[in-house]
Amino acid sequence: MRQLPTPHKVMRKGYDVVRSARSRLDSLVLVPPSADDWPRVTAEHLSLLDGRTLNFCVRVPDGISASAASLLLGGSSSPVVVPLTLVQRSDGSVEATGTAVLDLMEADADPHRPVPAGVRRFLLASGQWRLSAVFTDVSGQERRFAVAKAPRLMADGPTVPEPVRADGTYCRLIASGTGRAYVSLGRGDAEAELLTVRIGWTEVTIEGRLVNAAADECHGDIELVRRNGRVTRVVPATWRGDTFVSAIRAADFGDFGTKEQIFDVRLQRPRRRSLKVSRQRTDVRNPRDVFRMPHRLLTSEGAAAVLRINPYYTPVGSLAFRAAHLPTGC
Repeated sequence: MRQLPTPHKVMRKGYDVVRSARSRLDSLVLVPPSADDWPRVTAEHLSLLDGRTLNFCVRVPDGISASAASLLLGGSSSPVVVPLTLVQRSDGSVEATGTAVLDLMEADADPHRPVPAGVRRFLLASGQWRLSAVFTDVSGQERRFAVAKAPRLMADGPTVPEPVRADGTYCRLIASGTGRAYVSLGRGDAEAELLTVRIGWTEVTIEGRLVNAAADECHGDIELVRRNGRVTRVVPATWRGDTFVSAIRAADFGDFGTKEQIFDVRLQRPRRRSLKVSRQRTDVRNPRDVFRMPHRLLTSEGAAAVLRINPYYTPVGSLAFRAAHLPTGC
């Protein structure tokens, strides 16, 4: 007789389906067709290295003797122009290639951040920037084409194609409902990002940082919210700039017996909603298969009680604790 899956496995599978669907939606933005959506050229290569370096390659359409080419980001009024280099291939075709570094204008971009030699850096406003390729012939006549997103060159690997940016901003390639390629830039919502978890004999120390928040918002304490009954315990946090550290002891979980309980970890924010403390943003595609934390025993002062504890990440990436008191005498 076939064994039915456990409720836990059913929930895990459901989260996987939702996460996969959200990943697909992230690469598709439904925007109204623009007047210059046609004619089209399909990019031979279109990628974002390190989340900011745009690499582009397109084949010059047949019938065009191009003497120059450029990639345009944005509309026809004031586009960002990325020069392209024409390369003759052995089969007689001509390709236009180029590289540019893209950063968000609204971010406090470091002007001294290293940029490869010969590569220009562009500061763009947040939003969706559609891509166009322009080819100029020897007479100076220009031909403009909308850029269609490049076909996928390889199957999904262990990491997502566009890395996470440490400053809280994002830059990714998306496509409209008609297949037009866009570059999307912006800043995410405020997040409490976990940096480290250190498990000692008497306490668990968590260190994290507040991302995408103003400096005057960098204060608050840690909440332990028990799912069974929504009981909340508050643990003080020490702040250094946008980084916080909190030492959680066995007594901070309260007295709840030997039955295992689950505590969600949140960051209090005065006059604002609490934030779930979530794992450090990463480009790993299946984080739960990589980031695992062990079971440990915590002893209270005087060893009057022993708590079995297991920090772990929920399917959506937030930090939680499984905890249970050991029976007296163990």
